[in-house]
Amino acid sequence: MVFVLIVVINVSENNIRCIPAGIIQLSQLNTLYMNHCPVLEEIPELPKSLRCIRAHGCPCLETLSSRPILWSYLLNCFKSQIQDFIKRTYVITTESRTTNVVIPGSHGVPGWVSHNSIGHEIRIDLPRNWYEDNNFLGFALFCHHVPLDDDDDDDYDYICEILDGYTLPSHLDFDLWISHGDQFEYMTNIPFNRNCQSYLNFCFETDRLHYYRKSSASSSNPALRVAYFPQIEIPSKYRSSRWNNFKVCFVGTFECGEKAALKVESCGIHLIYDDAQDNHQQGLQLFNVKSGHDDTED
Repeated sequence: MVFVLIVVINVSENNIRCIPAGIIQLSQLNTLYMNHCPVLEEIPELPKSLRCIRAHGCPCLETLSSRPILWSYLLNCFKSQIQDFIKRTYVITTESRTTNVVIPGSHGVPGWVSHNSIGHEIRIDLPRNWYEDNNFLGFALFCHHVPLDDDDDDDYDYICEILDGYTLPSHLDFDLWISHGDQFEYMTNIPFNRNCQSYLNFCFETDRLHYYRKSSASSSNPALRVAYFPQIEIPSKYRSSRWNNFKVCFVGTFECGEKAALKVESCGIHLIYDDAQDNHQQGLQLFNVKSGHDDTED
């Protein structure tokens, strides 16, 4: 069927109540936009090819972050992402090859996340012999956005480029660092489009964003942004017991429409292990804290 070749689906700003269950058959689907769907209540089983999911401004999905089934689907996507890395079968952009999601975030970073911090930066100790542990898949990185207030006006960065009447936005970045002791070295970053877009076109010949058109909707509701980073993507020069600390800085604001902007209020890191026996357990195991100590920072 020709439908299996669909790569991007955009149902944003529609009065749909559920995503059709047949979406699981779209084995090449990479991106799913469903921003600002006011009555969207259900998301079915998702194909493991998905890397980018956007569901900001969907009030009926407020409890989504507490549903084990969502994290089970995302775990399957993350494992597929790891296989893509091993096989070097990447798609167009860094964002499109990283398993990442934006969902309603009124409840903040979920309580089952093993490490959490107030503010835009978090640092954790890496597990012992992390570089040799085949069960240690990597990290789920959580970023909670809340509306800017009057005191944040000076920090709001409107820097962007204008191209043919369209706005080409700056990125919101997850900057990843690793250290031995207090000596941190920058590894890489996971870039995100900083805007809650409904329409996004790519220039496939140049692998670059071609133009961007803003959504007609706007929402200042909190958002939870999550990205997955495989431990096998940590460069070989860091894969030893000497490197035992991992840090993530969440840089930038998140815009939704012309007037709504959100800042990072809190963040978290959850370590992901592949020690479950079936898909249901794989989803539930994300709720198990693997660390024996609390890394909450004031």
